[in-house]
Amino acid sequence: MKTNWKLIREVLNAAIDSCERLELAGYAEEHRSRSLQVGSRHVSVQEFLTSAWTLPENVRYEVIRVRHDRNLDLPYVPETARTLTAVAAACAELVDAGDMPSAESHMLGMIDWYRNHFDRYVQRAISAAP
Repeated sequence: MKTNWKLIREVLNAAIDSCERLELAGYAEEHRSRSLQVGSRHVSVQEFLTSAWTLPENVRYEVIRVRHDRNLDLPYVPETARTLTAVAAACAELVDAGDMPSAESHMLGMIDWYRNHFDRYVQRAISAAP
């Protein structure tokens, strides 16, 4: 099976962009109760925030159901899925962390490792004759 990396990249980028826009808007805890009219109802900032993390949870379970319906259940968590989860968790620790040069150097080191070690050497090992 192939993976739709383009779609994954677009979803992650959309979430990152929205989180960045929230911060740039000056979001603070006291904004949670503010609301505005959306369609026929008032929606609070807190409702948007809650949806921002429950929507992906719900979509995840929908994907799991579709995989099951297609007999594509996962017998284990693929290594690439574990990588995405771990990188996302590491990046999430940078939210509201301010300027952290040591953390930045570790993140840049991680980028370098993926691009210049993992990509190069794993590809070479897979391509090598047994």
